Amino acid sequence: MSFRQLFDPESSTYTYLIADDATHEAVLIDPVMEQVERDLKLLRENGLVLRHTLETHVHADHITGAHAVKQGLGDGAVVETAVSSDCKASGYDRMLADGEVILFGHEEVLVIATPGHTPGSVSYLWRDRVFTGDALLIGGCGRTDFQGGNATALYLSITQRLFTLDEQVLVYPGHDYKGRRVSSIGEEKQFNARIAGKSEAEFVHIMESLNLPQPKRIHEAVPANLAGGDALPASIHVLPSANAADLHSVSVQQFAERWQRSAIRKKLRLLDVRTPVEFSSMHIDGATNLPLDRLEIQALASATGASDTLYCICQTGTRSQMAADRLRAAGLTHVVHVDGGTNAWLAAGLPVVQGERKIISLERQVRITAGCLTALGVIIGALIHPAGYALAAFIGAGLAYSGISNTCGMAMMLAKMPWNQAAVKSV
Repeated sequence: MSFRQLFDPESSTYTYLIADDATHEAVLIDPVMEQVERDLKLLRENGLVLRHTLETHVHADHITGAHAVKQGLGDGAVVETAVSSDCKASGYDRMLADGEVILFGHEEVLVIATPGHTPGSVSYLWRDRVFTGDALLIGGCGRTDFQGGNATALYLSITQRLFTLDEQVLVYPGHDYKGRRVSSIGEEKQFNARIAGKSEAEFVHIMESLNLPQPKRIHEAVPANLAGGDALPASIHVLPSANAADLHSVSVQQFAERWQRSAIRKKLRLLDVRTPVEFSSMHIDGATNLPLDRLEIQALASATGASDTLYCICQTGTRSQMAADRLRAAGLTHVVHVDGGTNAWLAAGLPVVQGERKIISLERQVRITAGCLTALGVIIGALIHPAGYALAAFIGAGLAYSGISNTCGMAMMLAKMPWNQAAVKSV
């Protein structure tokens, strides 16, 4: 993994860049408008593909660079701007909720609601570090006297959400005005001047007695940040965009955004690699059914334009990942798999074409078959001959190998069964 802590001296704001080394996919936390050119240059120089910009809250002291960064990467980039749904901000692609997980590459970021500085303040937990925005600062915390702030809510956020994390978790704040860069949960629990050892009443009294001046840019920054930030300045050129094919995977929301844009869709192809019966039961409008066990790579390559991007989808993401890997290994470079598959698509409330026939998905068939064979082996071993236990052990070993290798021989076998077959249109 790659991690960078960046600083804007005008607002004393920290921006954080996190990247997955394997896929080069990245997220930016709290980008600043005045530093957009720096951030774009950093992404390009390191060959990173930005997947998300994440706001810890609607800022009052600077304008977010979220919208400008997305613009600066060009139309081919698939970037999702995100903020808490409690911010009531309309200018972002994704509204985040407490407990939501943000995926990029092989990494994930957990959203922790930490209201108080503002009602929509959140922190982001990634590996051994938490990005706290203005909720928890080094030796202090964010103010609560504007933007719907609430001292009691902030006290509970810090003591019941952040201070319950492991004491070794590193704290990376949204600001620092004394040159400090990082602390830890343990340090803040012991030494934070505003909250360490304080009761709720004492903390509220401290916060109500601060009498701080209003941020200089509050009347400019808040409206702009509710709208997702200002447009890219004319002085900054849009960089040659990273093609969506540079991504190895996208979320269903990101794919839907591109799939529903007619100007882009003509250069996209969606391959549904589930069985024909699964496809006929339910599929995304415009998808082509090409089952994993019938993946004719040469025919597909011949029918695909040089600039076309192939998106692979299945029910959960396992088969589509296998299909994407095979296609890339065969020399097709513009191949992306859709994270979470049709399950995630349905959970997001996105539209599908429903068939009349109800079926049992291949994943469920595998679970049912494995369970029945394991039970049968145990019964044979207990009642007829101990050799029956070998069947149960064999199935268990097969499932373990399936999890390690991300392949499933049983699924491949079941996919060929008559009840999973139907006519498939040629590519």
